Amino acid sequence: MVFQSYSELLSKAELFAAGLNFIGIKPGETIILATEFNQETIISLWGSFLAGIIPTVLQPPISFADQSQAAIKLLNVFRLLNQPVIILSKAISDENNDLHRCIKYYSDIDLNGKFEPVQLSSDDTAFIQFSSGSTGEPKGIKLTHKNLMYNMNSITLGLQFSHDENTGNWMPLYHDMGLIGYHLTPIYYTHNQFHIETIDFIKNPSLWLDLISNKRIRVTGCPNFGQALVLRHLKRKNRIPDWDFSSLRALLNGAEPISVKIMDEFVESLKKFGFPEEAMMPVYGMAEATLAISFSPLMESTVVHNFDIEELDLNKVAKTVGQNTSHKPSRSIASVGIPLDQVEVRIVDDSDQLLPESMVGHIQVGGPALTRGYYANSEATEKAFCGEWLRTGDIGFYYEKTMYISGRHKDIIFMNGRNYFAHDLENLACSIEGISYGKIIFGGITDPKTSKEKVLGFIAGTPEAKANETLSSLRSLLRKKLGIHLDEMVLIRSNEIPKTSSGKIQRYKLIQRYLQGEFKERRVK
Repeated sequence: MVFQSYSELLSKAELFAAGLNFIGIKPGETIILATEFNQETIISLWGSFLAGIIPTVLQPPISFADQSQAAIKLLNVFRLLNQPVIILSKAISDENNDLHRCIKYYSDIDLNGKFEPVQLSSDDTAFIQFSSGSTGEPKGIKLTHKNLMYNMNSITLGLQFSHDENTGNWMPLYHDMGLIGYHLTPIYYTHNQFHIETIDFIKNPSLWLDLISNKRIRVTGCPNFGQALVLRHLKRKNRIPDWDFSSLRALLNGAEPISVKIMDEFVESLKKFGFPEEAMMPVYGMAEATLAISFSPLMESTVVHNFDIEELDLNKVAKTVGQNTSHKPSRSIASVGIPLDQVEVRIVDDSDQLLPESMVGHIQVGGPALTRGYYANSEATEKAFCGEWLRTGDIGFYYEKTMYISGRHKDIIFMNGRNYFAHDLENLACSIEGISYGKIIFGGITDPKTSKEKVLGFIAGTPEAKANETLSSLRSLLRKKLGIHLDEMVLIRSNEIPKTSSGKIQRYKLIQRYLQGEFKERRVK
């Protein structure tokens, strides 16, 4: 493990800033940072800030010829930002001609120049965050220094930070949760921060668990897919270390719709190592709001309610299912707490009219941490805002004065006059033996031939010999629990499941491939 003090970071960042000036990048210009290691990313990020250069941090691709999500995204962002300099860790194979003249390598930046301070305003753009799902048509979220300061202050208040904290992170720094939540905010409050390379965590989740125990980490985070990865890892692990997680007081759980089932299993698995169950902290946020929107109260038990599915989906009213009506279909949803300081949230109908508590509607956010819009995309900016309010694209409600997120509007499956959220169907499907979280994806389409609504299921890890049996089990479950028919199941490989940098499944990409005629040989009807 490499330790670097803040003063050492400042010295190296100043030299890097001088190096950026030397190669001709001027204040106010953009730069792409696609470095391979966290330390390189952090130094080049602060070098850009000090030089008044506007960075965007992206995942480094392995190759530009493999058509990976990372390569496609970098190329699209490169064009959108008018072909800025790209900082890479090392040579990447198959560089195209457009890129080649703009690529600089981290190790080649001259670190012997003289740093000249740049005067900046709080309203200047600090950096451009490309949302985790930005690939085909990337949307660059412009965040000012003021946006950052307001949200970092809100986070520190919500977490009641002190200067003797230790925070731990495995999330990538090209994602807003990793960059702002676990790098910039700890710097704002000047306490120790520890980072594990994301790829190392994915290969060996024990590295993160070791870090929490050995460094007495107080604040960390892990969304659904990370928790599921840890659970699978623990089940396969022959020898379990004598971990001690008693130091934790906040494990932030967000970035995707919270699975109560996975969260409960994760907490139960870690309790034997001293994990305080009150440390599990469901949260809500998005890059357009800089990062954080709402937190559950610190060190309080997670609030979960079972809501009547029919009332939620048909009448758009949040009503809990009592013990004497336990036979009624219900959906377990975890509260994500209340809006942070300087953050406003409202729930509105399809006409942007305010809804009362317990009514389900569109979530809109306001406050000084909101982006001013998307880079070079006035159409998307105009569409995203309702006056001073940002349309998040999420559906949710207030119940007993706290927030609940139902799901994403774009992930709604419309069937039989009702709305169903894809992740609810996926969580339900995981109750079938042999189907695990992240390996089953649902989507809805309108059949181009019949104009009828169809429900599709994409499944990974199921042998072709068991396909019909699995389809029959899924159909029976969905029909019994929700009264809907699963029209087709498509067998896919695990590496075909498209995900954002935060692990969220990009369902629309699978649906696009289906509509383009792919998977024909792997469809089960």
